[in-house]
Amino acid sequence: MGFRFSKRIQIMPGVRLNLSKSGASWSLGPRGASVSVGKRGVYGNVGLPGTGLSWRERLDRPSGRSSTSASTRNAPSMPSTVSARLVDNQIQLFDGNDYPLDPSLISAAKSAMKEEIRAFLHEHETERNGFIDSLKTLHHDVPQSVRQAVGPANGKPQREQFASQGDFMAALMTWNADRANAGCDDDHIAEALLQALGELQWPAETNIAISLQGGRLLLDVDLPEIEDMPTSRWKALISKMSLEEKPISQKDICTLYRDHVSSIMIRLIGHSMASSGAIQSVGISAYTQRASATGHVTDEYVASVTVTRSAWNGINLPKIHEIDPDNLLRHFGAKLEANARGKLLTQTPLT
Repeated sequence: MGFRFSKRIQIMPGVRLNLSKSGASWSLGPRGASVSVGKRGVYGNVGLPGTGLSWRERLDRPSGRSSTSASTRNAPSMPSTVSARLVDNQIQLFDGNDYPLDPSLISAAKSAMKEEIRAFLHEHETERNGFIDSLKTLHHDVPQSVRQAVGPANGKPQREQFASQGDFMAALMTWNADRANAGCDDDHIAEALLQALGELQWPAETNIAISLQGGRLLLDVDLPEIEDMPTSRWKALISKMSLEEKPISQKDICTLYRDHVSSIMIRLIGHSMASSGAIQSVGISAYTQRASATGHVTDEYVASVTVTRSAWNGINLPKIHEIDPDNLLRHFGAKLEANARGKLLTQTPLT
């Protein structure tokens, strides 16, 4: 309620027609105290004669107010328990009875659960992007020491001597490692190395050829192709309570591929060094198949490095997960270069 100006025209004693921008209404009663009836409802008026000022107050109840009150009384209340669930790529909220939360409550629930929803989405974002991240962290499983174990005294382990295949394989590996560390027998060292590398799991096909002579190990590595790299990544959208798949730019794909190549090389060096103390240096030449200037698909070497055991022993292996593999290869003097678009350049393989 409040003061306002109006223009009045007297029709007959006690009855006036009020004109204003909002329309016309009838006023009943003497000057200074009246009741007006119009399209906006019924108002009581108290005026100050001769001033044109009046005080108005609504006497009836607007038609919408009753329904609003009823609606308020019947509005759903927030349940004591609200849970979030990822359906396809969208978060949906449910009450304690596992029914979808009433739409009128979603905004309040979303505000109250903001941090929980954020953590929930980031957890699923990390899980869905796990494969991409694993391409850059293969080297995290590098052993921290050379295998030093003595096999059974009565010679090479036999399957029937062990209760499980796993126990047999563990004994066979330690036996091979012991034989390899006992001397510079290249055949024994190679057998231990192949067994160690053969146990590793790879996210994409990676083929290796080995050459061992006098403690110098050369690995010729057929890398996965850049076309095998993922082309999209999941992103948590907190405001939309959803996960969306976003394309990865070609430059970022090239960066991912380079990180993957670096991780492969460090992993192979680390497991090779750990397979036998007789291995004094590891040289890697890595190649990939790609179209040449003539249009033919050929093998092109894109990386090479040689690491001595003394240089490898200088690494803080317990913190290998904190070391960037590309920087570590550069520290070892690796040939691993890329052009402005991120494409790996051709290198000369080791011999």
